[in-house]
Amino acid sequence: MIYNFKISKPIQKNNIVVFFLKNFEMNDRTYLNLNEGLSKNKIGIEEYDDVGYRDLLNIKNLSDESLLLLNGEQIIGHKIKQNRVVASTTLIEKNSEGVINVSCGEKNRWSALTNQDINTSDSMFFSRQTIHKQNLSWIQIDNYLDQNGIKSLTKDSSILYKKNKTNVDNIVESFKPEANVIGLALGNHYGVTSLDVFSNPLLFKHYYKKILRSYVLANLSNNKKMINLNEQDVNIFLENVYVAKKRKIMNLKGQHGEKYSLQSKKIVGNVLYDKAKVVHFTALLKNDLNDLPDKNKTRKVA
Repeated sequence: MIYNFKISKPIQKNNIVVFFLKNFEMNDRTYLNLNEGLSKNKIGIEEYDDVGYRDLLNIKNLSDESLLLLNGEQIIGHKIKQNRVVASTTLIEKNSEGVINVSCGEKNRWSALTNQDINTSDSMFFSRQTIHKQNLSWIQIDNYLDQNGIKSLTKDSSILYKKNKTNVDNIVESFKPEANVIGLALGNHYGVTSLDVFSNPLLFKHYYKKILRSYVLANLSNNKKMINLNEQDVNIFLENVYVAKKRKIMNLKGQHGEKYSLQSKKIVGNVLYDKAKVVHFTALLKNDLNDLPDKNKTRKVA
């Protein structure tokens, strides 16, 4: 795990607070990312087999670099039978074929089309804390589509960003990290509810806007009164991360590195190591299910 962060002053826009994190124990390893791999035809994505499994996809990494997939990244397109969400941060070996765990981001479609398009959204899935609870993810997708007045016959989670792109991007541009930032903590009326940390500033630079966009989406309809947040709130959240129980996640075909799920009374998350160095870890407040109807909440708000 990474410790001893230098935490920035809070930056607030509307009902969102951002803290940027620095740490000087960095490594300079770089990886192929999903956007670049798809745009340069360095990776291929298809169903696990002809029948297909909702929670699995095949990945072909045709490059000379390991491929990094982040939990919450959305894989969209008609080459696969429904849009998916990457379930845990994963590394795929260079020049190899692998399998990844995913969840469903489009529950009312189960058919590929002839145009064979495949892409990734510029926003993470907006409810990453529910990725491993498929029914809760579906409820969240329904709720957010309804709140934004969006009609989607297939219940496509990725359309939420497409319909709100201008507004979301304008808000995201309000948050400007300094040099050498490797992570960000995000807060709303609950307090600090989300944390992502990377091994170096290059990885952070590629992913932070994707993460921010998903958090903005999750709070677009949030009119609840903000509370004053400061650096100590981030430290308290980090303590929940450090005491969380770690459970090793077995690698599937073609994967490398070591993956662990994180779980405590208050947070869920995961961490990925490559040669004993942290590549990425994320932690999300369990209780941040503020848009679920009371009857669907599984936990009390702390």
